Amino acid sequence: MSTKPKTAVVFGATNGIGKAISHRLAGAGFKIVAVGRDRPGRSEEVINELNKASGDHAMEVQHEFRPCDAFQLSQVKECAEGIARDYGSEGKNGIDALVMTQGMATIQSYTPTSEGNDEKLTLHYWSRAAFTSCLLPSLRLSRDSSSMKGGPVVLSILSGGVHSPYKKYVEDPELRNNYSIKNAADSAGYYNDLFFDKMAKLPSNLGINFVHASPGFVASNWGTEMPFFLKGPIRLMQKMGKSTDTCARFMVDPILASASGDKFKMERPNGAAEGIFIMKEDATGGKLTKAHTADAMNSVWNSTKEVLKRAGIDLEE
Repeated sequence: MSTKPKTAVVFGATNGIGKAISHRLAGAGFKIVAVGRDRPGRSEEVINELNKASGDHAMEVQHEFRPCDAFQLSQVKECAEGIARDYGSEGKNGIDALVMTQGMATIQSYTPTSEGNDEKLTLHYWSRAAFTSCLLPSLRLSRDSSSMKGGPVVLSILSGGVHSPYKKYVEDPELRNNYSIKNAADSAGYYNDLFFDKMAKLPSNLGINFVHASPGFVASNWGTEMPFFLKGPIRLMQKMGKSTDTCARFMVDPILASASGDKFKMERPNGAAEGIFIMKEDATGGKLTKAHTADAMNSVWNSTKEVLKRAGIDLEE
């Protein structure tokens, strides 16, 4: 069994919940590959903060920052494939944990990216499906090397257990004709459930833990994109929320438990032996929607396959 530092990729590590999670994991001895949007001085800032968070482990690891604009699936592909090359080669142990927190809160209507996909759905779902797909070989390498006693963890933090199903997933999977704030939220959460459940059940991915989590009400920078007349009330309400560090303490629970070989606080929904974990804000188990069916799973998988294909990403069966 390897004694090398474990590696966690955190998409959204530059602020909010993702930043707090990356600091928590750095403090536990993980090497962090922080992924987020770039700006002058950001790389140095992120790495310096991670080094401080590492404490006694600072001399054991060398953290990284990888720039990526999650609105662009082509950039997501390029970033993920670069990480896969660097951590999936001979003599490496792969990626032990993948955490994805990228997102936005707006009241905008359907707003296409330069690639034609809706901005909100891209951050909350398409980019997460794309990033995970590209990193699967590195996650399997971690599993096969027993770097994590309980297996590598893929953690998508969005709305696990608290969203409703999106009913028009067949006729309008990309929300081009039925966009609303509620449909955008429900489709992203519903798609995370369905996609990662199917991915978890593929024979080639057994032994990898896929988790869709809900962070609860957090005092973060959520709502930055909101208009000024809503941003003020949101900031006042957020004072009643838990801190990003408190949230991160619960969100990292399955990763740290898997690293040490401890049992998760949660069970899979309905007592299933395989498939996705749904995690509530306190790291205990949540539920899938009543519309979580094999037909819906296959339909969303095929729709995702089409969207990723346009970005040059082939989704494995």
